[in-house]
Parts: sequence; structure tokens; C-alpha cells
Amino acid sequence: MNNIALLTAVKTADGDVLPPLLFWPLLVLFCTLFLFMLLCYLKKRAPKAMQISIYISIALCVVSAIVCIALIGKHFANTYKNDGYISLYLKNAPLYIGATVIFALIILSVFLLGKNDNFKFDSRSVAFAAVCVAMSFALSYVKVFRLQQGGSVTLASLLPLLIFSYIFGVKKGFLVGIIYGVLQAIQDPWIIHPAQFLLDYPIAFSAVGMGGVFANIKALKKCPQISLLLGGIFASVIRYCAHFFSGAFAFGAYAVDKGYTNFYTYSLAYNSFVFIDILIALAVGVILFSSKAFVNEVVYKQRAKITNARLASTPVEQATAKSADENDINV
Repeated sequence: MNNIALLTAVKTADGDVLPPLLFWPLLVLFCTLFLFMLLCYLKKRAPKAMQISIYISIALCVVSAIVCIALIGKHFANTYKNDGYISLYLKNAPLYIGATVIFALIILSVFLLGKNDNFKFDSRSVAFAAVCVAMSFALSYVKVFRLQQGGSVTLASLLPLLIFSYIFGVKKGFLVGIIYGVLQAIQDPWIIHPAQFLLDYPIAFSAVGMGGVFANIKALKKCPQISLLLGGIFASVIRYCAHFFSGAFAFGAYAVDKGYTNFYTYSLAYNSFVFIDILIALAVGVILFSSKAFVNEVVYKQRAKITNARLASTPVEQATAKSADENDINV
């Protein structure tokens, strides 16, 4: 069975095959996001030739995201809008407001907390991104337990994303988190509404990409375990907020089924699985970061290469890089 056939066989949590109306736009969105990251790398090799391609890829990402959201809206209208069950307790306005506010806060945090990071992908960062997404994707199939209405606790599936962010910064981690979130929507979908999709997938996992936010704190340089731990907790709190809004305003019917009269209490309790999930990832991460060999070879060595690539160039190379940077897309 080829890869496309395998992906089309992915089933939703209630046992239904993921409808083509959702599968194909999600797949296209994933591909365009990955293409954007790849072109950011190629632009370093041929800045002038790739400039127009970068803008085209950004346009494709925006268009595919809009189409994806529109088709999810169509799926909601066809399946859930008048079902007399989920629609009775679903609240459109709070969902859209919550998704907008949380995503805006994440972007603001990325720019403020990652102000010294850059958004230029080289071969090393692209390769690491691909490996980390693949590892997280594979580990996400190893579930400690799965909740009835979506969500699961996995075997440290978020750790590769946290390590990527720790090494390459939160700006790159943010994009890789979004890519992984879209991939999760294909692999383990529970999609009923456009804003709920955004909250539970791209927004929630883009927050995980901020796990390296404390990597450059000098006071914690000798304690990388602590900076990883703090970053993981910070990322998980934001992810939890995204899932909380989704649970409170999209899945109120499930709260009623469980006997809850307060949707907020239900969502707070239900989505606490996020902290169990990150606890497992951080427990393994602390063990890894306690190993001097791992930290020196995998973390600090890669971070040193990134720094040296910026500082160790000759004056001629610096002038060339500066000229290329002026034409680059700066984030």
C-alpha cells in the first residue's frame, strides 16, 4: 500500500474514515507548509532565484489554509450544524475569538521571547526538523491511553519537538509545531468546526514549538534540564489553554453526557491530559539532558555550529551574506 493509500485509510476516533473533503485540504496544507520551510533553505543557496518562490509559497500557504478552513466549515454545516446534539451547545463566537486571541498571543510571544532567533533554515535545521517531526509522528502512535472524545497521552511524542526548539529557537520551532499540528489532524482527527480545528491542532502544537524559550538563559546554562523543564511547562500551559477553549465551546454536548452542568469545569478536567503527556516527555527529556554526552554532542555542538555559521565567515562572505539578508524575508 503506497503512502497516499495509507493516509486515506486513517480513521477518526469514532471509527469513520476521514472524509476526502477534509483529508485532501489538510494534506495540501501540510505540503505547502513544508514547501515553505524547504524554500527558506534553498533561498540561502540562491537568494535572487528563490525570492519569488518564497512569496509564492507564502501565498500558497495562505490560500490552502483559507480553503482548508472553508471546507471544514462546509463539513460542519453538512454534518453537525443541525444534528441536534453537538450544535445545541456549540458556541461559534467564543470559539473564533478564543482561536484568534490565543494565536495572536503565541505569535507575540514568539517575536518577543525569540527576538534573537532567526527564521533562516539551513540544511542542518531542515534535516533536524524532518527527523524531529517524523520521530514525534511515530511516537504519537504509542499511546499510554486515549480519551473517548479525542486527545491521548503518548510515549514522549512531544520531546523531539521540544529538542528542536531548544536547539534552533522558538521561531523555527513555531513553524515546525504548526506543521506537526496539521499532520496530527490527518493522523488522529477529531474535527467538527473550523475554529475547533485551529485550536486543537495548529495552534495547540505551535505552542509546543516554543519549548526552547529558556534555552538561552545564561543563569541556566549549566542546568539544561531546568531550562528544558521550564520551556516544556510554559509550552504546555499555552497548549492547555487552546484545548480548554475548544472543549468548553465546541464539545459542550459531551459535558452534558458526563453529567457536568458547567462546561468550563468539564473542559478544565478533561484537557488535563496535556500535563500528563508533557510530564512523560519531560521525564525522558531530563534524563537525556542529564547526560553530558548527549548535551555536548546533540545540543551544544549543534548550537555552536549555528553560532559559528553566523560569526566565523570571512569579511567577503559577511558582505555577501549581508547583501543576501537585505533581500531575505526577516521575521
